[in-house]
Amino acid sequence: MYTDGSKDKNKVAAAAVMKKNLFSARHPDEATIFSAEAKAIEHAFEHIMMSKYTHFTSFSDLLSCFLFTISR
Repeated sequence: MYTDGSKDKNKVAAAAVMKKNLFSARHPDEATIFSAEAKAIEHAFEHIMMSKYTHFTSFSDLLSCFLFTISR
């Protein structure tokens, strides 16, 4: 599972990818990269919970956001 959030000028988006499944969402222009990363990680966890698979590896480039998300 790969997750990422990004901000380009005023446009903010998040994405999570697993095999052939892709989740992507645009966020309000005032959103932060941290909130975009958190949403991508949250969606990845939701997908994991509904999956028939039992082992996952998640890749994220913002460790603090990952730790914040799993602590909730």
